[in-house]
Amino acid sequence: MISVNQLVAIPSLGLHYLAGESGGARLITWAHACDLPDPWLWFENGDLVMTTGGGLPAEPAAQAEWMANLIDSKVSALVIARGPGTPEVSSELTDVADNRGFPVLSADFDLQFVTLARTVIESAVESERQRLTTIKRLYDVYWQSLHARGQLADRVSALEGTVGWALEVRDRGAGDETVASGRLAQRQRSGIGLAAMEDCVEIPIPGAGDVVLVASPGRNAVTDRPLLQHLGGLIALEIEHETAERDRLRASGQDLLTGLLDETITLAAVWPELRHRGMTGPVAVACWSAAGGQTLNHATVHRQIGFQRYAPLLVLRGSMLIGLVPNKVELLTTVGAKMSADCAVGVSSELTANSNVAEAARQAQLAAARAHEQGQSVNVYGQDSEEAGFLPRSIEETRTLVRRVLGPLIVHDRDNDGDLVNSVRTFLRNDGAWQRSADELGIHRQTLVYRLRRVEQLTGLKATSTQGSAMLWLALVGADHAHLDLDDLIE
Repeated sequence: MISVNQLVAIPSLGLHYLAGESGGARLITWAHACDLPDPWLWFENGDLVMTTGGGLPAEPAAQAEWMANLIDSKVSALVIARGPGTPEVSSELTDVADNRGFPVLSADFDLQFVTLARTVIESAVESERQRLTTIKRLYDVYWQSLHARGQLADRVSALEGTVGWALEVRDRGAGDETVASGRLAQRQRSGIGLAAMEDCVEIPIPGAGDVVLVASPGRNAVTDRPLLQHLGGLIALEIEHETAERDRLRASGQDLLTGLLDETITLAAVWPELRHRGMTGPVAVACWSAAGGQTLNHATVHRQIGFQRYAPLLVLRGSMLIGLVPNKVELLTTVGAKMSADCAVGVSSELTANSNVAEAARQAQLAAARAHEQGQSVNVYGQDSEEAGFLPRSIEETRTLVRRVLGPLIVHDRDNDGDLVNSVRTFLRNDGAWQRSADELGIHRQTLVYRLRRVEQLTGLKATSTQGSAMLWLALVGADHAHLDLDDLIE
């Protein structure tokens, strides 16, 4: 489309600026003549208004108001070819136009408006023809890029080369993260920051939530919004396809990880699949949990920018999200922060093809519990920066302690439908308060006395003594933090 400056540059039209030359880059989509007193009711965005001044008020203050109303209608410019008896153009009118950067042009009365309109219309028709050619080229370039099986950023770079703009796909709803950036946009960002550049144009990508396409001037100015919307449509199709594929991979990954945790399949059998899911480097098991067992916002975690190159195996167990993931601690911490403000992630030891995933998951759970204890967002199993109290430092150590201390009580409760373990837990949690513990258990105080005597007989540990209460409490807390099922510990 032709701009106001380009129109003024045509000598045969004899146009000159009266005001608003700073807005000379405005594009003109169409041209109409009107001598009515309210032309703003009859025009659309981008139109060029041509008048002989017949509808222009005579009073300067009224002219200023008339000018403001016309500018508010979003037309591109005004051409005044004053006829006999029409009002002079006042300085009040030109001041309004100058202040708002709105072009006002003067022309001789003998200028045939049809000639001016034809110039604008021919430019608009040629612009549309060029746009159609460019759109066809865009689709061809995008199709070729898809067949090349590169990343979205590669296709955005290919589009940059076609339109001459720097392009970025950004997710405004995810902390304004960059989804994909073309090479030209990357060069600009490394210099002055694309998001802060003037003359950027931003459009929403259909069906993609808060994802937007941002274009900034490259070798060309960003002047064709309809063309930019075509680009957004192309990218929307790919994002929709990628979202559906990621949802499918999460569903199949859940089945795989369930089998690994239940030990019905081995990691060696799944190892090649991990590579197909982008996990070609070191992998580990991660456990995300929120403080107090609150629910995690995990439904779309597999679509997060951090997992753009990976398709991890994820499964929800209670309030915890377990994942077989790339062993990248910073990435796992970032993902956790987006699921819950108080989320902590525990990371297991690095896995090999022969590792036991169920054991690694228990390591991750223990590490997550330690992270919460220490007020940290992440804990890597076996790499604590400081000691975590007196708790055992490994799953096997915890199992051994629980079997040795609580084993006789677990067997007794199972064989006699008893409640010794819960009675000890309640008594210690209430700091040895007999009546309060009995009330909580719903039993007589003397019954609780009998039960703790039975505990002493079976374990040799007296719950009311310092040593006995310490050992019993250590075993109970260790089992809780390692998420061990007491019934499964004793054969």
